[in-house]
Amino acid sequence: MKNPPWNSEELTLALDLYFKIDYGQMHGTHPKVKALSNLLSLMNEDSGFSRSASSVSLKLANFKRIDPDFEGKGMIGGGRLEESIWQEYYQNKKQLQKMAGNIKSHIINERKDFFIEWLEEKGKPDGSPYQQRTILAYATQIEKSILKEFDIDLGNLNLFEITDLTELTRIEKLLHEGNDSKKRRDLRSAFQSYLRFIQDDLSLSDSEITDNDEESHTEGGRKVYIYSKAERNIKLRRKAIKLHGTSCMVCGFDFGKTYGIWGEGFIEVHHLIPLGSETIRERITDAGKNLIVLCANCHRMVHRKKGITLTVEELKEKIKTCITV
Repeated sequence: MKNPPWNSEELTLALDLYFKIDYGQMHGTHPKVKALSNLLSLMNEDSGFSRSASSVSLKLANFKRIDPDFEGKGMIGGGRLEESIWQEYYQNKKQLQKMAGNIKSHIINERKDFFIEWLEEKGKPDGSPYQQRTILAYATQIEKSILKEFDIDLGNLNLFEITDLTELTRIEKLLHEGNDSKKRRDLRSAFQSYLRFIQDDLSLSDSEITDNDEESHTEGGRKVYIYSKAERNIKLRRKAIKLHGTSCMVCGFDFGKTYGIWGEGFIEVHHLIPLGSETIRERITDAGKNLIVLCANCHRMVHRKKGITLTVEELKEKIKTCITV
């Protein structure tokens, strides 16, 4: 399903970026274009779709078409809403920055609230609950304290905007540099909780590693693998679990019944149309129609062979065949 047209808030954020970078920088590989892509994807996660860096780049090119200061032609197309947003803010860039800032703050606050909910639900790594004051402290530290304390420059990005594991791993290394103190140890603990929050969203079984896997050099007798992952959506995952429950939709296995409290509520979520498909880059995902819940074994069997993704019915038939034989 095709993504919906850009709304006024998205266009406001795009136009704000348009006036902050040079014409030649408005391409999909520019860090600020990528950052806006991520922010817009967070903004639209409830609706189950994202905006790629390429789509952001194209939208910036649409603005070039109506920019009297641009000497080229820009990208033809676009809509009346773009022209309306342009007319509203072209001569009032301070108001544009204010509106864009308010929109961004709202997105970050929603992300912060969801992080708090996740901490309340998941608790510590050992399963024990956090105290409420610790949860609120962690959320505030992620938002305001960590980057400042460790003097990390993310180009005006808020840490709640960073969802890429590679970038978070880079930041994590920086948290161990310089002098140590109880304050810094507490901030590292807060960061570790945020890292778990992101990993919970991006958690994939080994069977979901893409065809772009690359084997790196050998260190200490262990092989290091570098692989790419398609972006996951935490809220959609939670919606799928609320809709489908926590029993495997193929074999019926329930982690809670087998492992007690330790396994209660655990299940993996499977995309019926694999993410990272060469033919589908951006799409709207319906948690009820496009996602199902599977136990780890069935999930791995669904992806047993690269290039082949079994349907629920096909995997059920294989189980049935083995039982009857």
